[in-house]
Amino acid sequence: MDLQTQPRPRAVRPRQPLRRQSPVLRAAAACALLGVFALPAIAQTFPVKPLRLIVRAPPGGGDDLHARLLAGPLAKVLNQPVVVEYRPGAGGLVAWEFTAKAPPDGYTLLLAASGLAGVRSLRPDMPVDPWKDFAWVSKVGTFPLIFYVNTALPAKNLKELIALARKRPGELNYGSSGVGATPHLAAEYFRGVAKIDINHVPFKGSSQLYIDVMAGRVEMGTSVLGGTISFIKAGKLRALAVTSATRSPQLPDVPTVAEAAGLPGFEFTPFYAIVTQGQTPMPIVQQLSAAIGKVMNVTEFRDGLLQAGTEPGANTPEQMLALAKHAAAQIDRIVKAAGIKGGD
Repeated sequence: MDLQTQPRPRAVRPRQPLRRQSPVLRAAAACALLGVFALPAIAQTFPVKPLRLIVRAPPGGGDDLHARLLAGPLAKVLNQPVVVEYRPGAGGLVAWEFTAKAPPDGYTLLLAASGLAGVRSLRPDMPVDPWKDFAWVSKVGTFPLIFYVNTALPAKNLKELIALARKRPGELNYGSSGVGATPHLAAEYFRGVAKIDINHVPFKGSSQLYIDVMAGRVEMGTSVLGGTISFIKAGKLRALAVTSATRSPQLPDVPTVAEAAGLPGFEFTPFYAIVTQGQTPMPIVQQLSAAIGKVMNVTEFRDGLLQAGTEPGANTPEQMLALAKHAAAQIDRIVKAAGIKGGD
């Protein structure tokens, strides 16, 4: 055979010694693999013990009522007790911090409202982050606020109130349950859109506000619909409009702000929601959301919420997070436009 046609010998690479994986890397890989299988297993066994439903306010108020209405049916769906636990103080901070620092296992729930979503706009130094510290589980319901006036005020509807305020700039006063509370935000939103000059008088809650509006010491008030209905139906206060996009079934004759004032697109509809600790595994969050969805079909729960002026409704964690961020953006715009500082 010619030397030029002989096959060239194959180069033999030296055999590399086997590299041993470090014990730390092997442990990490094992933990990651276990985690893939563990999350669905956790969701399948959850819950195996009672749950806590944290309320930011003391017993007797709207938060308490909504929590108690939810706790019973939710316990039946989950087949575990749901214990309502009150942690009032610091404008909600005590309850928020307690929930944010709870174990991320889905057993600590918080009844939250729109204010938690917008907390950084009102209180920039707040040590809780509404997006990192909480997992937004599901909406529970939405509730309109209502604008009302003293029955002797010469304003039979919202357009007449706007005209009166423009005729007497800086002379009319409106009350709310506190600086930065949802009624205050709704009224400031309306004040800005309607381009009127009215003065805010903050109260510690709505009880004294109702008395002062009925007595004529304050011309106008903004409150949660549920607490105001009885005074309106008794003829002690005159309802002008609700802040929601549609009329309330509790007061179908009362128009929306958009209708009554000719302000298309006006809407301010706060919500109640359930949140849990931010690092809770998503399968558990989804399971809790599905359970709340089932509660919506319980007649006693729906009737109780409607009687309280709240429209029942649940959604997915993804939808709830989007709703909370929408509320946060709206609150931020209102706070900046009105120059609101802090909150009660």
